[in-house]
Parts: sequence; C-alpha cells; structure tokens
Amino acid sequence: MGLSAAMICKDSERSIQRAIVSTLDSVDEFIIVDTGSTDRTIEIIQGLAEQHDKIKLHHFAWTGDFAAARNYSLSLVTHDWVFVMDSDDELPESERKKLRLYCEHYEKQGVRAGMYIVCDNTVNGEITSSIDAIMRLFPSDLRYKDKIHEVVDTDGKDVVIVKSDIHILHDGYDPAVTDVYAKKQRNLEMMIEALKEDQTNARMWMQLGREFIRIDDDKARQFLDRAESLTQDKGLLRWIEDSRNSIK
Repeated sequence: MGLSAAMICKDSERSIQRAIVSTLDSVDEFIIVDTGSTDRTIEIIQGLAEQHDKIKLHHFAWTGDFAAARNYSLSLVTHDWVFVMDSDDELPESERKKLRLYCEHYEKQGVRAGMYIVCDNTVNGEITSSIDAIMRLFPSDLRYKDKIHEVVDTDGKDVVIVKSDIHILHDGYDPAVTDVYAKKQRNLEMMIEALKEDQTNARMWMQLGREFIRIDDDKARQFLDRAESLTQDKGLLRWIEDSRNSIK
C-alpha cells in the first residue's frame, strides 16, 4: 500500500517547513505544487528536498482556481492513497501513524474510502474551533471541484465516505499570523465570481452566506435561504441550518 501527501502553496515561508516535517515520516512521497511564491517558500522546500528524496517540488501558474491547482498536484501523485495538506497545517505527533493505519484498514476490506478528518483551528496555539467534515484522506484518482472552498468530488464515484479520528492543527485564521481581512476579501471575490458562472451551486451560496455572518447578517440569511432552496442534500442542509443558527 502506498500513501502520498499533496500540497499547494504560495508565499508560505512562515509555516511550510513545519507542515512538511510534521507529515513527512507518515507518507511515501510528498508532492508540493507552488503557485507563484515570491518569498522564501521555494528556497525552504528545495532545502528540505535536498535532505529528503520523498519531497517533489513542482510549479503551477495560478489561474484563480484552487481546485485546478489541487487537481494538478493530484495528477502528480504516484500512490493509491493521498493525504492533502495545507501549508498552514500541522499533523500532530499523536496522529502521524493513523494515516497509514486507516488506509491499510480500508484497503484490506477492498473499500475505497474518502475519509473526513478533524481540523482544529488555533489562535495563539490554542484550539478555538473544530470542523469534522473535511475530506483529506482518499483514493488519489479522485479530484476536486469548485474554485474556492473546494471539495473532493465523490458524486457518482464508488467511494464510501467515513469519519476518522485524525486531527490536524490549522492556524490560517489566527489574526496574529494571517491577514484575516484580506483572506475574507479574497474569498468573497472568488465566490462571487464562481456564482456568476453557476448560480445553482447551493454549496457556494452557503459558503457566501457563512462569510457574511457578523458582517451583514441579513445578507447572510438571504444567501443561506438561497442555498437551502437549491439542494436536497441532507448533509448540506444540516450545515446550512447550523450556519443560520449561529447568527445572533
């Protein structure tokens, strides 16, 4: 059984080494696709690659489409299973053996499993919230969809979706190390652009609604209502309702 890691990155000098090192011993190869870094990110990756032949650095011209960049990284994977990392993630030491154990378990059963992990968001090193419905461990022939807030496309695929107890730490929304306002602005612009192309994308309307919570709650409700009107997916409907309930 083979397991790869795949990551896309840009201007990630602050955290890229931590992310790679935390995962390297858990996988057979680490595919990294840089989308146009101008800081020390590439230098750091190249330095690590000189020490570890598992690390493979590639480049992809940014097109304004996260799914396209991720799918390029997946196209370079050479093993049957893949674990997708962000450059501001860290795989805690307690979780590192779990990746292979989960893949081996489902491979022995002959099951193609798409596994949700638990993403623990941190601020100042403390966990402030957790999301348990992010698919990060899955068969490497699957691909992503949606330009922003991209997700693994399992529609019509022979894949069983399961929840794991694998945790990762993510500090990408810590205002001490990230320009959260700029990230939100970028996300809003990309979501609006995506909805111009497809106004029936219920998940994108939901994400737009979530972005507007505490910025403009009336608009948030409007976008969440639009999302609800466009889907019958029970998981998405629960997420929409939870989002609506979070509005004070």
